[in-house]
Amino acid sequence: MQFKNLNRFRVGGTAKQMQLAVPLPRTPDGRVYRYSPNKEAHPRHFVLGDAVDVEIGSEARARMKHAPRSNQTVCPYSGVVADDDAFTHPEDRDAALATVKHAMLEDARAAFGKMFDDIANKPGSMFTVEKTRSASAPRPRFARRDLMRELVCDHCGRDYGVFAIALFCPDCGAPNLRLHFQREAELVAAQISLADELPDEQHELAYRLIGNAHEDVLTAFETTLKTVYYYGMAQRPAGSPAFKPVLNDFQNVERAKARYVELGFDPFEKLEDEALEALKLNVQKRHIIGHNLGVVDARFAEHAQDARVGETVRLVGDDVRIFAGLCQAVVDRLDAFLAAGVAAPQADASAPEIGNARMSLPFEPNALAHLGLGAVATRLAVWIAENIENGRAGPIKSDAVAQAFQDVPRGDLDEALAELATDGFVTLTRTMDAGLPRISVTLDLFATFDPVAVGTDPSGDSALLAGFALQIGNGVSAKALHDKTGWSIRRFNPALGLLISQIDDRRVSKSYDDAYPTGYFSLLPEDRVALKRYAARLGHAVQE
Repeated sequence: MQFKNLNRFRVGGTAKQMQLAVPLPRTPDGRVYRYSPNKEAHPRHFVLGDAVDVEIGSEARARMKHAPRSNQTVCPYSGVVADDDAFTHPEDRDAALATVKHAMLEDARAAFGKMFDDIANKPGSMFTVEKTRSASAPRPRFARRDLMRELVCDHCGRDYGVFAIALFCPDCGAPNLRLHFQREAELVAAQISLADELPDEQHELAYRLIGNAHEDVLTAFETTLKTVYYYGMAQRPAGSPAFKPVLNDFQNVERAKARYVELGFDPFEKLEDEALEALKLNVQKRHIIGHNLGVVDARFAEHAQDARVGETVRLVGDDVRIFAGLCQAVVDRLDAFLAAGVAAPQADASAPEIGNARMSLPFEPNALAHLGLGAVATRLAVWIAENIENGRAGPIKSDAVAQAFQDVPRGDLDEALAELATDGFVTLTRTMDAGLPRISVTLDLFATFDPVAVGTDPSGDSALLAGFALQIGNGVSAKALHDKTGWSIRRFNPALGLLISQIDDRRVSKSYDDAYPTGYFSLLPEDRVALKRYAARLGHAVQE
């Protein structure tokens, strides 16, 4: 029997025992899709392109984790190093198996078809053979969109793309934080150039473009500070004291400095007093532009001597360029901090630790773009996740939402709620009054936005809970399960909600109080099988 289709993937072996290799799917521009084996390295996805030949000096080599073009890859978000095969997405493996299976079936179809054709074509044969078309090959297809940030490592020349802030080059492992922010500054400079080229009669549009550029600088700066902080805190020894989610701490220089004291490092130390004051003023200016339509208020007037209450804040392209330069100086310090040898977790330490010591790396705002939500809807979902202290799905106060988003026009807020409801993050009940509809939060909101809002992963946590529940036995108390984890109630409840969604409702009791979404649940053999498979799908092996 000939294997015409299978032979396309043959890389060795014999005709009877072939060694096959199916190439990984690529992006339209030729990059290979990669997926970090570290479950805490949100968002885990990135792509690798080709490398250009560059001369690697001793200084660049000293910053690398290993020699480039090796058989290992470095997670750009967490620094975890593992063999190249460990970075293959499970869906791509499935696609490869489906391709090989289809090739084998096509070869078998062709062989049996030829056999029946030979019989039918013999003189005097009473057989006829009806021809049928074969199924189209299930080729692996790169269906994902290209990533938001495209970079070329200035140490080893590797082209790659990432969804969130990249700390390291995935090829050589050198810190690339400085390069990442430089790319942000380049895009901001392009925005300023567009504004400068507009005619005088379009001054309002020019101001808006420069304002957006200014806000983009601070958003990237804040996210960079937060990402390095979370990375540094994640390297602490097991059993280190828990730390609180940062929320908006990195929108304020003094609070940011206080956070970095925990790491024994001051990112702002090299800035002169005048430069530091200019940085603080621009941080305040962002709040005026983003939340007060650019109109100076009394608080901002205290910081800026030439600002008057009620006037529009002064904003020109050179100001934004200077602001970006100040931020770049701080990011360069952070890049050096990473290069100084902050220990990275090993590949076998990818599973979340019990307790609150290790937390997930945060997404930058662009990392949520794949959800297709508008800016207000995204901001609203993150705010809800940040402000539900008990982590339980259910109703929230519409008045609190209205108060928190009073800077947003009512029509835009209504549309944002409708977006969240359409995608299943909330449910809405319309009433006859003029206020917002009644809002009830779903588990999907926690699962999707908690990595951004509070630095935890409810899906991964629920897989851990599955293992704990199976260890406890066939009857599980929510309180006993909570005690076994040592987690905060905010971290525990979303994970518990996801866990009990895998169990038949008839075996899940109602909540005894407001503490947990259930007080008790029981497990039949089919439930135990379901929980084991659920944990396995999330990449956690359950040990009873």
